[in-house]
Amino acid sequence: MILSRHDSVIRLPSPQIPPPRAHLWFKGVRVSASRRAVARAQRVGLLSDFRLRISDFRRHVRSFPKLGCCLFLTLYPAVQPTRAATVCPAGATLRGVDVSVFQGTIDWTRVRTSGVAFAFIRVSDGTFQDTEFSANYSGAKTAGVTRSAYQYFEPADDPVVQANLLLQKIGTLEPGDLAPALDVEVTGSQSAAVIVSHIQTWITSIEKATGRVPFIYTSSGFWNASVASGIFSGVPLWVANWGVSCPNLPTAWTNWSFWQYTDAGSVPGIPNVVDLDEFNGSARELLTLAGLPTLRIASASSGAATVAWPAASTNFVLQQISGLGTTNWVSVTNSAVVVGNENQVRISPLPVLQFYRLKAR
Repeated sequence: MILSRHDSVIRLPSPQIPPPRAHLWFKGVRVSASRRAVARAQRVGLLSDFRLRISDFRRHVRSFPKLGCCLFLTLYPAVQPTRAATVCPAGATLRGVDVSVFQGTIDWTRVRTSGVAFAFIRVSDGTFQDTEFSANYSGAKTAGVTRSAYQYFEPADDPVVQANLLLQKIGTLEPGDLAPALDVEVTGSQSAAVIVSHIQTWITSIEKATGRVPFIYTSSGFWNASVASGIFSGVPLWVANWGVSCPNLPTAWTNWSFWQYTDAGSVPGIPNVVDLDEFNGSARELLTLAGLPTLRIASASSGAATVAWPAASTNFVLQQISGLGTTNWVSVTNSAVVVGNENQVRISPLPVLQFYRLKAR
């Protein structure tokens, strides 16, 4: 995500603001605000949410990593948002990043080795294409980083044109790819009704083309104040909330899939500061979400075993082989039975040495 020409919500990291000015970092740009403005916001209970208005900010500026020294900014309190629930991770979590041209040339092998499991990669800002997308998207895949393409949403632009650009850039989703994500954090001077309508059109276009439900990236401050819709509660949430131990959710959602918890991270292989993210689940759950299910093999009585995988993964066939030195994988003919949220196949009698895999149909 980058600083846009439109209004964007920023968050203050702490109520302790040193005089005489408060310095805020927003997508790599330092913003200064008078202490009086901050104190006024504290008095009216708006400490956490401000709106950043950029005067005479031209679209082509977004193509440069550094914005220069002469950008005039006005900080003013935003509308008080509706308070939503704070939701902590349910259990295991995984580390991730989200990147764009502003992170520079990335060494994805080093990124993966450092423990990063997934990455959201910017394809464009509206129809303004990210020049590093192709290198980042292919590089992440090659290095074994689970990837997703995200698009910075411009509500004033045609949502179908934006969706088609993303689809053209990513091609066919492969097993192991996460669904695309829509970065919703500006109004584009549009009403909430228009924003909601354009989000829905974008989601419908992506879902029809990929067969996957995309993610929505947003923050509680922006969504509650500028969108205020609950119709996307079934869309997986990628929530932005920095400097907290657990994220505060927009009122439309009760849980989150991904959480962007800082915009000032450091990761080996990424030369510039980077957004850091967390997945609310295990490695197995991430792969399942990415359309690449994992097998679970459990021993049973009388020399039998049960091979299981998520029931939601319907486009895979179970195969077996007696030795890894051969390539003669054959399909398992035993019928799968759905038990709970799993497909289960009982193998009996159990071979002495047998390997199993799921292959995409």
